[in-house]
Amino acid sequence: MFYFLSKVLFYVLMPLSITLLVLVWAMFTKNIKRKNKLLKIGVIMVFVFGNDFIVNEGFLLWEIPPTSPENITEPYDVGIVLTGGMISNKEGTPQEIFVDKTADRFIQPLRLYRQGKIKKILITGGNTDLTIIRNDVSDENLKTAQLLEELGVKKSDLILETKARNTRENAIYTAEILQKNPQLGTKYLLFTSAFHQRRSIGCFEKAGLTVTPFSTAFKSKARTFTFNSLIIPSEAGYYEGYHLIHEILGYCVYKVLGYC
Repeated sequence: MFYFLSKVLFYVLMPLSITLLVLVWAMFTKNIKRKNKLLKIGVIMVFVFGNDFIVNEGFLLWEIPPTSPENITEPYDVGIVLTGGMISNKEGTPQEIFVDKTADRFIQPLRLYRQGKIKKILITGGNTDLTIIRNDVSDENLKTAQLLEELGVKKSDLILETKARNTRENAIYTAEILQKNPQLGTKYLLFTSAFHQRRSIGCFEKAGLTVTPFSTAFKSKARTFTFNSLIIPSEAGYYEGYHLIHEILGYCVYKVLGYC
C-alpha cells in the first residue's frame, strides 16, 4: 500500500504537471497581481525543469559513478541483476526477444561473466501488480535468462528470483536465496541503473547482504556548454527530470519506511 501511494505521489509531482498547473492557474485567476506572479513562476519552471544542463548536473550528483572492469582483480561469486525495463513489451512470436532502454543492466554482467570476473548471475524481479502505473514484461527475468544463455552463459550459472515486485523485495528474496545456498559464495556485485543504485544498496544492506555496486544504464552525460543545453528547454529535460525526482523521492520514502 505504501509503495502504491508513493508511486502515485511521484506521478502527481512530475515537473511538467506542476508547471502546467501553475500556468493554468495563472490563466484562470482574476487577481492581476497573482496572475503576473504565477506567469513568472511558470516561465521560470519551464526553463529550469526543462533545462538539459541542470537535469544532467542533477544526475551527475545522484548517480553512483561507473566501475572499470579493470579494477575488479578478483572474481565475484554472484552478479545480482535487478530487472525493470530490460526487455521490451513489443509483441512478437515467443522466439523473438527485443531489449529495452535498461538492457545495459544485463549486458555489463554478461561482459564480466565472459571475462571470468563473476561466476554466476542471479536475476531478480517478478511482474509488478501496479499495472495502472507501469506495465512490466511479466516474464522479463525468464527472457533475460534466455538471452544470456544464447549469448554464452551456462544455464547452471543462472539463478532466477521471480517473486519480487519492487526494490525492497528484490533485496529480501535475493537474500533468502543466497543465505539458503551458502555454496554460492559471499562476494556479490549489484547491477542496476546508476540512478537507482543508492536505493538498491540501502535495501540490500538492510536485508543483510553486503554488495558492491556496478552501475549501468547511465542517464548522465558528459557536460556540454552548448546554447541548446544551457538555454533552450526541451521535452527530454522534463522526461529525465521526472525520473530524477521520482528516484530521489522514492529513496526518501524508503528511508522513512525503514526499507533502506
